[in-house]
Amino acid sequence: MTSACPGNEHEREHEHGSGYGSGGPGSAPRLVVHPPDHRGWRRVRCDGRSLGTAYRIGDIAVFLAATGMEDAEDFDLTDPALVDWRGGGPDCWTPPPV
Repeated sequence: MTSACPGNEHEREHEHGSGYGSGGPGSAPRLVVHPPDHRGWRRVRCDGRSLGTAYRIGDIAVFLAATGMEDAEDFDLTDPALVDWRGGGPDCWTPPPV
C-alpha cells in the first residue's frame, strides 16, 4: 500500500509506534484535509505537519510530490485508510454557508 507523507519513518515509529499510519487495524489516516474555509480553501496536514492550503484537489498531489513522494499524482485521495477528509470529501471546495 502506498502511504502518504514519506520520509521521517524512523522518527514517526519512535513517536507513534510502528503501526502508525500503516493502514492496519486502528491506524489513523496520515493525510488530513480540513474543511473548506470562508473562501473554499482547505488546509492540508500530514503527520501533524502543515503541507499548505489547497485551492483545488490537484494542489494536494503537488504538496505530496514536494514531500518526496514518487508518483504523487497517482496517490488515491479517496482511500479513507490514507486520507481523512473533514467537512466534505474530495469534491467539496465551496465555502460553508454563512
